Amino acid sequence: MIEIETKIDGIDTKETAKILKKIGAKLVGRKLFRRWIFNLEEKSGGDRFIRLRTDGKKTTLTYKHRLGSTLANTEEIETEVKDFDAAAKILSSLIPEPLYQENKRTTYSLDGVEITIDEWPKLPPIMEIEADSEARIRETINRLGIKGRELGNIGWEKVYSMYGMDLRSFRILKFGDGAEE
Repeated sequence: MIEIETKIDGIDTKETAKILKKIGAKLVGRKLFRRWIFNLEEKSGGDRFIRLRTDGKKTTLTYKHRLGSTLANTEEIETEVKDFDAAAKILSSLIPEPLYQENKRTTYSLDGVEITIDEWPKLPPIMEIEADSEARIRETINRLGIKGRELGNIGWEKVYSMYGMDLRSFRILKFGDGAEE
């Protein structure tokens, strides 16, 4: 499956929430995600990794292979797994030096388009818009009248680098208690 999405930086979360409500977007919910990222060597210059992620209720294992920054540039294969900790142990025994990360996500749905506001440690909020086509993403951006900087379908590593940080340098990246390393 190809993932089609874009990130938008520099949004005002309160104003964006008001706009989403005004145009009829439905609030799906707010979650804290915990994840392990297992980076895979990539000789072609792309970005390949395995992500094990849980919101405490549902745990997924996802392979992602991103080439470039167009909106439809990421191969994604995902399956649900039963046990987050057991899966992390299995993967850690095969792929060294995983990274632990957390983020908070507020999700909205608008006419079949998923709109999220993601909060990550050390970053301002970033919006993601995911749909089944680039045209639907563009239409949604226009409906929202978003004032921000469209980043394309880039990974979180590139987002952190835009803010002068190396995401891979944080072995543990989480909220609170100063445990960001």
